[in-house]
Amino acid sequence: MADKLLIGISAQGVAVARWSGSRIDECHEFVDDEAGQAGFKEHLAQFSNIPVHIIVDAVEEDYRFETLPHASGSDRSEMVGRKLKQHYRNTQYVAASLLGRDSDKRRDDRYLFSALTNPELINDWLQAVVAAGLPVAGIYLLPMVSAAMLDKVETKATNMLLVAQHANGLRLTFFRDRQFRLSRLTRGDSGRVENRSRYFAEEISNTRLYLHALRTMTLDEQLTVLLIDRTDELAEVAEGVTRDNPSLVCVRLGRQELSSHLGLPASQLEASPFATYLQLLGMKEPSSNLAPASVTVGHKRYKARRAVYAGCGAIAAAAVVWAGINASQMMGLRGETEDAARETAQLASRYTEVTRQFPQAPASAENLKKTVEIAQKLRESLHTPQRMLGIVSRAIENSPAILIKEFGWKYGATDFDAQGAGSRTTATADSAPTAASGPALSRKESALIEGEIRPFRGDYRSAIVAINALAGRIAGEPDVAEVRVVKLPLNVSPSLTLSGNTVDNPEQTATATAEFRLLIVLKPES
Repeated sequence: MADKLLIGISAQGVAVARWSGSRIDECHEFVDDEAGQAGFKEHLAQFSNIPVHIIVDAVEEDYRFETLPHASGSDRSEMVGRKLKQHYRNTQYVAASLLGRDSDKRRDDRYLFSALTNPELINDWLQAVVAAGLPVAGIYLLPMVSAAMLDKVETKATNMLLVAQHANGLRLTFFRDRQFRLSRLTRGDSGRVENRSRYFAEEISNTRLYLHALRTMTLDEQLTVLLIDRTDELAEVAEGVTRDNPSLVCVRLGRQELSSHLGLPASQLEASPFATYLQLLGMKEPSSNLAPASVTVGHKRYKARRAVYAGCGAIAAAAVVWAGINASQMMGLRGETEDAARETAQLASRYTEVTRQFPQAPASAENLKKTVEIAQKLRESLHTPQRMLGIVSRAIENSPAILIKEFGWKYGATDFDAQGAGSRTTATADSAPTAASGPALSRKESALIEGEIRPFRGDYRSAIVAINALAGRIAGEPDVAEVRVVKLPLNVSPSLTLSGNTVDNPEQTATATAEFRLLIVLKPES
């Protein structure tokens, strides 16, 4: 737990202790006079940048229980603020604690309003704290702090009265179902031993009567008294209270019990009456903080500064972790690089040893490289009739009567010579173009197809229609630039002289054929 400075203020003076770890250090007391205030300021000078929490033990305190309509957010804040100003006009040290909600249909909110009605009691001490540059985190009334004592004892009674002897009187604080209901600070004389038992018994009895008048508890209900005895001087008082009041259960918390419950050395408990409450405040801060915003502004800056430091620390820690990860990765990559370099050197050495055993090559490495590059270029410039064969195959796929007898293909600057084609299937390609023959884009791919119609029974008209249909299907291919029918089974040119007879000749019909020839030119490849 972070360090903090704990201060207890009463009409007699102040007690100061520093919280470190899980308990307070040595408790210092300063009386309320010029010398005491000067010593207090001198004592504060040794601290810097540490939050301050203040307890006030005074008669000038007020507590009110109010029931307000249920609200939330800014509406609740405004309503509670108006109520506090209505009840406490002459002090700025006020607080409101929400206790819960009623069980009736309206479900109103139940509040405890508390205030220090004499601000002058703490103003001089508070100004000294602010002048020392210490941030004030909170100001609390002592009964609110003492509620934490109930969590340290094993008693589970419904009605509990916490009684403790202070320098300025007897403090009696009543709790019902472990919730604060009432607190009194008497100003009677309890220092004399012979009057002490009677004095305690009378004040406890007066408190019971007051609680009965407030209808907080009846006289018939059992009351458990927790007697705080930090100096082990009230054993007879506990016996006398129990003897004179049969309806009371008095539990004395002696020095050893307090030391065990609070985790505080017994010597610290004897140093000051405030030691017990400063230890409780260090363990748990109550919700009812009397300090106004004008007093806690320094503490808000302190928390903001701490948040910035924490954020910077987190960023720095993340950066360190990231740098460590990067360094680890870099070392790993450096090791891999060194391994790869060693492996490369080993392979190069083995390669050199192996190449020394090779026979002498017939050509230099440079010439072999050029030869491979030339072979690659020739392979890339090679053309085959695959595209042409695909077009022709698709065209005759649905024409079983058409028989291809010869197929001639050429890739060159000129079309296939339809008149001078040989009597067998040929495929030719011109040599690579030179500067005189123009660029490779002007070369053409052409083919000459020779075929016939089978079976043919002398019906030339049907044969010519089938041949023209074949030429049309080929011309419909997107890669075809031109299709020309070079030869038909019957010359239908109007310039020729028509001759013959009308006598049927079966022998001539049986020997007749329907041969044709097509010239196909493809578009250049894109």
